[in-house]
Amino acid sequence: MPYCRSCGVQLPEDATVCPNCGRPVEVKAQFTPDIRKTALRYLVIGLIGAFLSVAISFFSSVDLYFIPSFVASIFIIYTYRINELKESLIATFAVYVFADGILGTLVLGQYYILNETIIFMPGFWDVVLYPFNPISAFIAAYIGVRISPKRKEEPVLVPRRGEEGPGGVVC
Repeated sequence: MPYCRSCGVQLPEDATVCPNCGRPVEVKAQFTPDIRKTALRYLVIGLIGAFLSVAISFFSSVDLYFIPSFVASIFIIYTYRINELKESLIATFAVYVFADGILGTLVLGQYYILNETIIFMPGFWDVVLYPFNPISAFIAAYIGVRISPKRKEEPVLVPRRGEEGPGGVVC
């Protein structure tokens, strides 16, 4: 059982104020299984999309900037049938963040393993297109929601006359 932080009296489980001193009881936020399940879902979505983005980047002979993450995000939103913009934005930003992290690790790891010094001078398009990366994430989320197939609703079975339904036989 919890105790009051002000006077130390033992509190009932459902108390909102201390019965002794009247101080409001601080309620600790508890993670429900739904929150954990949702977080795990977006972690998986982000990682799958990121690996798709990395694959697109590595099989391309030109620097595609934001396009691999853009395409991977739309694909993930469509595949997982994400229909709400808020969910779509979470999924898209997860893809973009994980893809940037994985690509950065692979590129820097390659330089480290080969014991090479990084000499990179950004060009005009690097400077112009780099700030467009987060904007493209919003655009990908919006496009993904617009083209994503709607989730299938569970069919409601209505019993016919003479058949037994949840409440008994329908007359």
